[in-house]
Parts: sequence; structure tokens; C-alpha cells
Amino acid sequence: MKNKLSKALISAVIPAYNEESVIKDCLESLLNQSYKNLEIIVIDDGSIDSTREIVKKFKKVKLVHGEHKGPGFSRNLGAKIAKGKILVFVDADMAFDKKYIEYLVSPILEGKSIGTEERFQKASNLNNVWSRCWGSYVSGDRKNKENKGIVFRAILKSKFLEMGGFDSKYGYADDLTFFFKYGVLSDLADNALCFHKNPESLEEIYKQSRWIGASRFVYYPILGKKAAFPLIFILGIPALIPLTFYLFLRRILTKRFIPEKPEDLISLLLFSFVKVYGTFVGILRRNLKGFNYR
Repeated sequence: MKNKLSKALISAVIPAYNEESVIKDCLESLLNQSYKNLEIIVIDDGSIDSTREIVKKFKKVKLVHGEHKGPGFSRNLGAKIAKGKILVFVDADMAFDKKYIEYLVSPILEGKSIGTEERFQKASNLNNVWSRCWGSYVSGDRKNKENKGIVFRAILKSKFLEMGGFDSKYGYADDLTFFFKYGVLSDLADNALCFHKNPESLEEIYKQSRWIGASRFVYYPILGKKAAFPLIFILGIPALIPLTFYLFLRRILTKRFIPEKPEDLISLLLFSFVKVYGTFVGILRRNLKGFNYR
């Protein structure tokens, strides 16, 4: 990257809710970036573990105490106080290749794009059987014909504010706000590589699936209507078992999960049930209480 381009201040905003097991790796990999003019802001989303204490040990990281209203709310809060020309939104369970920021923001700094998403994202913990069952972050090369993505990992601050920031109503999918509202796509940043940590236990799988389930009304608005509750409940419970086997078989047939030993199939079956059940609970929770964050 030319020296002229590397002078621009970039602000990385990280929402964090009970991230004590991953936040250290995330911050260390950001502080080790080849792009040095980087402001790092952690918005604590009401954590009740030691997340804040861990962040405080990083003197170059700005810690902001937010409220437990979900990552969209926290990202918007971080954007308001960020000083950078470009905003980079990452999650606490992510880690980054040394040149990640450099590759991610180059198209924006060169005037070729208003916002980008990494072209390469991989799971960082495939040694864990539950992570292998989850598998959805093992994306490899995301290259497509249009070289476009639907998530804005980096975006000009002026454009972010112009479009009104992220909408928290989308919950798990709040980083797709600009696609949902305006049909705006990001550009895939060549060579940008990050690592995402998948759930590593049945409890984590349940909580993540519950959160994803609560966001399903984005795609299926009927699920967000309280009048739909009886139908969801009556049809949902009998469907848990067939949906479990559907997910189990789909993971096998599409080779998203390749068992390394026979007992891995039992793990996949348990995973499938917990994921389906968590999604169902999330839909009900969103339907009854409007609860759409972890």
C-alpha cells in the first residue's frame, strides 16, 4: 500500500458481550496489523464475565461501556465516537491475518469502493468436533461473478452515517442492514483473510442458534407476528425430529461435515437437534417478547 494511503485513520469497532474466552486473541491480532494507523474501540454490551477487565489491559484499546441491546446498537455507538475516515466492524470471536486491515480497506482508500467484506474467512477451531458440525464459517474463497458481498465489514464513515447505521431489529443479521434496506452490496476485498471461531459446545450451539432463530422474522415476517404464535407452536414441536434428521443428512450429503470416527455421527445428530431446537426457541422468544439479541 502506498504511504499516502496508509496515513488515513481507520477505526475498528468491536461489540463484546461475555467474550472473555476470545477477546484477547482478537485484540492481539488487530494490534499486530501491518496497517498501523488503527483506532480500536471495544463496546462492552453489558458483559457479566471478565471481558471488561481483559480489555482494560490493552492500553491502546478504547473501552466504552454500553448497554445489553445487541451488537447493532453497540456498533452504532462505536461509530458515533470513532475518529476514523473508515469504519471496520469485526466480532470479538474473530482473529486476523497480519495484512487483513490493509487488504480490506485498500479498495476504499483508492476510491474504488464505499465498503468491503473479506474475500477469505475460515474457522479457527476445526479441531473441535462441535465446530466441525457447525461449519458455516468455513467459507474459503468467496469469489463470485460480481465479486460482491452482502456484509459491510469496512465502510466509509460518511456513507455509514448517511444510511442511518445498522438496524438492531435485524438481530444476528444486523450487519446486512444496508442490503436489506437499500439493496447495497459490498465489494469483496482480495486477499483479506480472517478467522472466525465456531461454537465449541452444545450450550454455545444452542445459544447461537437461538439468536439466529430470533432473526428469522427478517426473512419470514409472519414469524414476527404474535398472531402466528399458535401456528408456530403447534407445527414447530412435531417438526423438531424430522428437521433434526433433515439437517443431519444435509450436513453429510453436502460434505459440510466429514466424520473422522464413527462416534462423530452421534455428535452430529446431537448437534442437529440442538441447532433445530435452539432456532425454534429463538423464533418463539422473538415472537412473544420481541427479544432479538443474545
